Amino acid sequence: MSLPFQVGITHTNGRYGFSNGNYLVEGAQKIADLGSPAIFLYMTPSFRSYYPDRGSQTWPAADPPSLTQLAQTQPFQTVFNMPFKTIVITAYGMVNGDNVQAMGTDPNAAASEEQEFYDFARYLFSTYAGTGKTFIIKHWEGDFIGLNGFNPSQDISPAMVTNMISWLKARQRGITRARQDSGNPSGIGVFNAVECSLVLDLAQGQSKVRVINAVVPQVVPDMVTYSSWDSTMQGNDAASASAALTLALNTIKQYAPDPLNLGDRRILISEYGLYETQYPNDAAWREQAILSTAKSAGLLGAFFWELFDNECKDASGNYLPVATLPGDPSRPSNSSCDGLSVVRPDGSTSPALAVMQTYWQ
Repeated sequence: MSLPFQVGITHTNGRYGFSNGNYLVEGAQKIADLGSPAIFLYMTPSFRSYYPDRGSQTWPAADPPSLTQLAQTQPFQTVFNMPFKTIVITAYGMVNGDNVQAMGTDPNAAASEEQEFYDFARYLFSTYAGTGKTFIIKHWEGDFIGLNGFNPSQDISPAMVTNMISWLKARQRGITRARQDSGNPSGIGVFNAVECSLVLDLAQGQSKVRVINAVVPQVVPDMVTYSSWDSTMQGNDAASASAALTLALNTIKQYAPDPLNLGDRRILISEYGLYETQYPNDAAWREQAILSTAKSAGLLGAFFWELFDNECKDASGNYLPVATLPGDPSRPSNSSCDGLSVVRPDGSTSPALAVMQTYWQ
């Protein structure tokens, strides 16, 4: 994997946009225009709600029955042909969706999961061979899936550990077979990743059952992605923030196998963000601390959450609609969002953008 350190931007489920038409394409084009070589997006049965058409009628009338056919739709074709070198995808199959528990109740679930991810990876290998693109296929935050919630005081149950191992092994088998059956073509990378979202407590010496220590060593994934909110929001200055992230990354390195000999580049920070509304003076220094620490650790890259803020609520605390346009009475203001954005509702940009741009040059 010869890519330089990749600094990318996420686009999914934002509460506002700026131009009519398909929301996936609008956001991806904006990320490309900003100069980012890398994008993180979602491919799930909820694709229409995450990326509304807004009158463009580019999504097919009927839902695609597989990830492969979703990838063949006009919006995803458009995005995959943009000049991104790295495309990170949170992917859930059209057959099983995010029903991890089905692995313990449906005797056909693992086989159908493996087949869908095999077909999807074969499609990517055959379609994008020679383009220099790297696709990293992962799931949403694994520890919160395992906990079925956000309570970090709990451990993932033995039953859920078993289900997650079965689920993620199936995905890995599918992608590994696709790589082998495609002849491992040059100029294209397709990798499976298991995602961790709680690492710091384990790194600090607590006895915890987490994805990184209970699931990852059993699955032996190509890569490990880290949704890093538990460590990257620590500290009040660059040194303490860097120390917390380094501790977490060293723990991931300790537990993560390296079946493809990628070295430290088998690890990727899939999510970090800045909450600028609450911490208006922290954006630039924290962004620099996160990116410099990740690069020094040898990681493949780090992805900012996100292009357009998805955490925007009305006065009653209800989420505002996705992809609202200027003039829409339900469109958020800057102050009604958490500040998790490169581009704010009023069109201004975060100071984090200038930091990211230094990594794109």
